[in-house]
Amino acid sequence: MEWVGRDLNPKPTPSKYQSNPKHPTKKRASIDPMKSDLPCLSLAEVRAIALRSQGLAENEAPFGHKKAAVLKAVQHLGYVQVDPISVLHPAHHHVLWSRVPDYRPAMLHELQSTDAAVFEYWNHATSYLPTKDYRYSLPLMRKHRRELHWSGDSPELRRSMRRMLALIRKNGPLTISDVESAGMVKAWTEQALGKIERRALHELWMRGDIMIRSRRGVQKVFDLPDRVLPEGTDTAFPSKAEAAKFHVRRALRALGVARPQELHYLHDAGQADEVRRALAALVRQGELVEIRIAGLGEASFFAPRDALALRSPVANGAVRFLSPFDNLVIQRKRLKWLFDFEYVVEIYVPAAKRKYGYFVLPILWGAQLIGRMDAKAYRAERQLVIHNLIFEPGFQDLTAVRPVLSKALDEFARFQDCDDWMISRIEPKAFRDLANGRTRPQSDLRPRANSSTLPGK
Repeated sequence: MEWVGRDLNPKPTPSKYQSNPKHPTKKRASIDPMKSDLPCLSLAEVRAIALRSQGLAENEAPFGHKKAAVLKAVQHLGYVQVDPISVLHPAHHHVLWSRVPDYRPAMLHELQSTDAAVFEYWNHATSYLPTKDYRYSLPLMRKHRRELHWSGDSPELRRSMRRMLALIRKNGPLTISDVESAGMVKAWTEQALGKIERRALHELWMRGDIMIRSRRGVQKVFDLPDRVLPEGTDTAFPSKAEAAKFHVRRALRALGVARPQELHYLHDAGQADEVRRALAALVRQGELVEIRIAGLGEASFFAPRDALALRSPVANGAVRFLSPFDNLVIQRKRLKWLFDFEYVVEIYVPAAKRKYGYFVLPILWGAQLIGRMDAKAYRAERQLVIHNLIFEPGFQDLTAVRPVLSKALDEFARFQDCDDWMISRIEPKAFRDLANGRTRPQSDLRPRANSSTLPGK
């Protein structure tokens, strides 16, 4: 296998995406002009396409069961974001459980560490990606050979990068805890000091010099790519046009219907023109169709041609509590036009200013986002505490949602390794009987281990 170069002392190269008066920005590639005969879909039809494309419609096991289904889900979605927040099971496990009912974290671990069928790399954040798509990460690796990702450059950092790479080459897989530090630097939050080697490993990973072989708990186990990737992995560097078509196809496969700007979400701004060219080419080829959405004016939306067959109404089946980093909800502006759902993660909002809670999960029922739930799993006591269960204004279908909501809470508690759940607050007040008597004032809600006051099933 041939990898990107090994120079750890490159000369600084200005980014081609930086504005430069001597080299004005090229004119945007245009998509076919607006036509009056474009298909026009209702918002309800577009929601149905989006939910089925996400694996979140009536079929509760759209990818099947067990480990094979987990791999299918990752391959279909294109990525699953990694997030370490642990008030509930981390986001990557939550996203997969929402689509694979018998999912267990050990399945993802085995797909990465034993099968090497998925790998971790940067998407818009650290994500699990299908190994079969590895080559499409090579352009970003090449970019970070020219410019560091998160670190300020320094001789000390370059020296640490050379040292870490030499240790891995000589001794094999390595975690940050295996390393005796040669110095301390500001950690990512800049509120504390951390090992310079942590930054060195991150930058080597972004360059493609090393990969994450597996995880030991939350710690990343690093190794060389040619000791991680399966034999026969395609490492051919893609052209810009080839990469753009890949990203458009991948995004629309999972989104179903999208605006052009949603297809290069949080990637380099310079990719926008390549995405537009790819869209135009795929529309001309008949693989994609441009559509309008009733009530959303003349804005252009795109969909795979065969996705239009997914627009029949979505039945009100199971209730799902979605991770804040779920692929359906991660693009907040998209969530607003698609579901008319205003959503902000309030983790970094001061507690006194939070509207819904620390870690709020959107609640999906059929084709509607009907509310929000702020919860925390106390695993030592095996109890799921729901601080806030708040339904959207105008949602009134209490009778129909009651049995499926209760069932969903039972299943979600089991997924969180809890035996029981308890609610502090439900709004509106008319819905408070949904708690089935399992309510406690906020001041009494923190459970204590072995307490006789914990309610039973």
